[in-house]
Amino acid sequence: MSKNQVGGGHYGDDDKDVFLDTRNDSSDALISDKTALFHKQQQAAVTNNSDRGDYENYDEEDNLRKSIHITHVRGKHHFTEEDKIQMAKFESLDFPIIDNQLYREYLKKTSRANHILKTFGKWVICFFIGVLVGVAAYIVKQSVEFVNEFKFKSSEKYIEDGHKFIGFLVYYAINVLFGVLASLVIIPVGQIASGSGIPEVKGYLNGIRIPQSLNVKTLFGKLISLVFAFSSGLILGPEGPMIHIGSMLGGAIGQVKSKTLKWYPKIFWKYHNDRDRRDFISTGASAGVAAAFGAPIGGVLFGFEEASSFWSKQLTWRTFFACLIATFTTNIILQGFQMQLHDYGVLTFGFSTQYLYRYAELVGFAFIGVLGGLMGAFFVYLNARLSKWRSNFFAKKKIYYRVLEVFILITISSSVLYGASSFTKCRDTNAIIDSSTDNVELSNSTMLIHFACPENQYNDMASLSFNTLDAALRLLYSRSTNVFTVPTLIAFTIISFSLTTITSGLMLASGLFIPMMLIGASLGRLVGQVGELVFHQISPPIDPSIYAMVGSSAMMAGFSRMTISLAIIIVELTEGTQYMLPVILSVMIAKWVGDIFNESIYEHLMEQKCYPFLPTQPPKSKIKMGITDFMKTDTVTLHDVEKVSRVIQVLQSNKHHGFPVIERPQDDGTRSDNDVLDDYGNKLQYDEETTYSGLILRHQLTILLYYKIFCPKQSMPLNPRLTGGSSARKYPQRRWGRPTDYGHAPADSRMNYELMTQSLARHFPPIDKMNISKDEIENLYIDLRPYMNLSSIVANETFSFSETYQLFRTMGLRHLPVVNKKNEVVGIVTRKDLL
Repeated sequence: MSKNQVGGGHYGDDDKDVFLDTRNDSSDALISDKTALFHKQQQAAVTNNSDRGDYENYDEEDNLRKSIHITHVRGKHHFTEEDKIQMAKFESLDFPIIDNQLYREYLKKTSRANHILKTFGKWVICFFIGVLVGVAAYIVKQSVEFVNEFKFKSSEKYIEDGHKFIGFLVYYAINVLFGVLASLVIIPVGQIASGSGIPEVKGYLNGIRIPQSLNVKTLFGKLISLVFAFSSGLILGPEGPMIHIGSMLGGAIGQVKSKTLKWYPKIFWKYHNDRDRRDFISTGASAGVAAAFGAPIGGVLFGFEEASSFWSKQLTWRTFFACLIATFTTNIILQGFQMQLHDYGVLTFGFSTQYLYRYAELVGFAFIGVLGGLMGAFFVYLNARLSKWRSNFFAKKKIYYRVLEVFILITISSSVLYGASSFTKCRDTNAIIDSSTDNVELSNSTMLIHFACPENQYNDMASLSFNTLDAALRLLYSRSTNVFTVPTLIAFTIISFSLTTITSGLMLASGLFIPMMLIGASLGRLVGQVGELVFHQISPPIDPSIYAMVGSSAMMAGFSRMTISLAIIIVELTEGTQYMLPVILSVMIAKWVGDIFNESIYEHLMEQKCYPFLPTQPPKSKIKMGITDFMKTDTVTLHDVEKVSRVIQVLQSNKHHGFPVIERPQDDGTRSDNDVLDDYGNKLQYDEETTYSGLILRHQLTILLYYKIFCPKQSMPLNPRLTGGSSARKYPQRRWGRPTDYGHAPADSRMNYELMTQSLARHFPPIDKMNISKDEIENLYIDLRPYMNLSSIVANETFSFSETYQLFRTMGLRHLPVVNKKNEVVGIVTRKDLL
C-alpha cells in the first residue's frame, strides 16, 4: 500500500469540528463533493469496523456493559465506539517544540540576555497571576459574605418575632433569587462554565483542547455564577470553581491575547505556544487552591499531584511564588490592608495544652479513614449515575429545564435545612464547655444560631444547617465540647451527604471541597463524641474536634483520591501541624478503600464527557497489544517539496492535523493509464517507497498558503545520504550516518520564527478566501523542509502498546509516526488510538 495516498483513518488530531483552520470552531468552511464523499466513506468504515486500529469490536453487549459499569476501578474503563465518535470534537495540544529550521536559526541569534529576559518575563507573569487570582478570591468571599449576612439577618428578624413561616419565605425567596440567577448566567456563556471546572482543567493540562473552557466569556460567567450559587443556600463550595477561574486567569495573562475577542497583540509573543500556556494554567490552578484555602504549599502540591500531567523543577518555583502572592493578596485585602502579621489559617484549629492524642486513638482515626473511603466511593457511585441520567434526560429538552431543576433543588434544600432546624429543641449555652485553646468563647459566640430560642439558649441543628458553610465548619472544628448532640450530628451528616449528592451537577458553578469537608467533619465529630461517651472514664477525655478534622481529610480523600496535597491543605487550613500523622493515616486509608470500588469523581466525569484523557497507567486490557494492532495504516503524507495544488488537495480531502513528510521521488512527468491522479494532475501514488523526513501540522500549511510562501519548480538537490543503488531495487541504497540537507534548506525571507509563532496562535480564513491564483496553484511549489519538525519522535513498528503509551504520556505527543526498518512510514498513532 502506498504511504502517500489521500484517505485513510481518522488521525492527525481527530478534531472534527475544525476544517481548514485548526483554531477555528466555526462550520462555515466550504466542503467539496469529494470531501463529503470522503466523510461518508470514513463513517461507513467506522460503522463496519473495517480498520482494526480504529476501535475494538462493538455490539449491544458493550452498550449493556457501559450502562451497568458507569463507575469502575482504575484501568478497567471501556470506551465504546459511540464514545470514540464523540471524542472527535476534542483535538490535542501541541506540547512538543516544533524543532524546525526557523527555530534553530532563532536559537543561534538568541543571546543570553534575551534568555534571561524571557525567564524574568515568566516570573512577572506568575506575579500578576497570583495578584489577580487573589483579587478574584477576595471578590467571591466578600460578595458571598455580604449576601449571606443580608439573608440570615432578614430571616432571623421574623424568626425572633415568632413568625417562623415568614422567616422561611424570606430565606427561601433569597435563595431562589440567587440560585436561579446563577443558573441563568450559564445560558449565554455555555454549560462549560457550570460545575467545578476541574475536569476541564485536568483535561487541558493532559493535552486536550476543550472548546470554550478557558476563554474570557467563560471566566466572567463562572465568576458571576459562583457568587450567586454560593449565596443560594445550596450545599456547595467555591474551591473547585476557583481552580477553574485561576486556570483561566493564568492562561489569559500568560498569553496576553484572546481568541474570543480576536485580539492578538505582539507583546509576549514568545509565550504564544501551548507548552508555555500549559505551565501558566498549571500555575493559575495552583494559585486558585492557595487563595481559596489560604494554603500556598498545598496549592503547589495540588498542581503537582492532581491537576497537571507535566511538571518541572522550574515550574515548581514559579508556582510556589504565585501561590504565595495569591494567598498574601487575598489576606491583606480581607484585613483592610493592615500591615500586620495574621494567621493564614482560614479555620484556625488551635492546639491542646494537655495532650495531642493517644497512640491508641490511631485505631479510631483509621476507622474514620475507612468510613471516609466508603462514603466517598458511595458518593462517586451515586453522583456519577445521577450525572449520566441528567445528560440523557436533558439532552433533548430545552435549556430552561435545567434552570427549573435548580429551582426544584433549592426548594428541597431550603425546606429540609430549615425544617431540620425547626424540629430541633433548644439547648442551654451554659452546657458548652469552652476550651482554653479556642480563639473565642463559643458559649458567647455569634456563630451559634438561636433560631427562636430564648436568650441563653441556641439551636445546635440551626447552627449547622441555618448558617454559612464556613461558620458550620468552625463550629465542628471547635475545641469546645458538648456543642452538638449525637442525634443532631447523625441527622446533619445524612442530610448534608444527600443534598451534596443531588446538588453536584446542577447547571451553576459549584465545588465539592467545602461540602465534603463539612460532611467529613460532622461524621468525624460524631465518631469522636461516641468514643467520648464509650470511654468516658479516660482522663483527659477524648477531643471530638480532632476527629472532625481527621474526618474532613478522610472524606475529601474518599471522593477525590488526593493524598499529599490534601494532607497539607488540611494542615495549612487548620494550622494543625501537630496532627499530621492522623491526617495522613486517614487520607491514605480512605484512598485505598475508595480505590477498591471506583476512581475519583473527576475521572468519571471526564469519561462521561468523553474527554480523551490519558491516565498515568495504560488500560490493562491493551497492554498485550503491539503498535501495529491499533495504529492507522492509511496515512496521508506530503513530500518535502510539494506542489501547491497537492497541498490544497490534501487539506480539503481530510481533517487530519498532522502529516508525515517523506522524501520526494523524482517525477519525470510521464503518466500512464494506471497512475492515480488528483484534480490537478499530481500523482497520488508512486512506485517508489520514500523515507520519513519530518512532520508538519495542518496549521503550518495554512500559514504557508496564507502568506504565499511559494517557490518555482526546482530540481531536487542531491541528498548526501542517497548513494549507490541496485538494479533489483526501486529505491536508492541508503548509507547510514551521513549528514543530510534537512535542517540546512534556507527558509523564505518573508517567513521567520517570530511570524510563524504569532501566526500559530491566530485564526485564518478558509483556503478559498486566501486569494491564491489559479496559476500559483498549478505551477508553484512549497518547500516544507525549513518548516517541518525535524526532531519529531517516531516509533518502530515493533513497539509495544505500553511503550507507545508512555511516550505519549511523558512527552506530551500529539502525533507519533510509525516507521519500518527502512524508515518508511507505515502508520501513525494519535491520542485516541490509545483509549
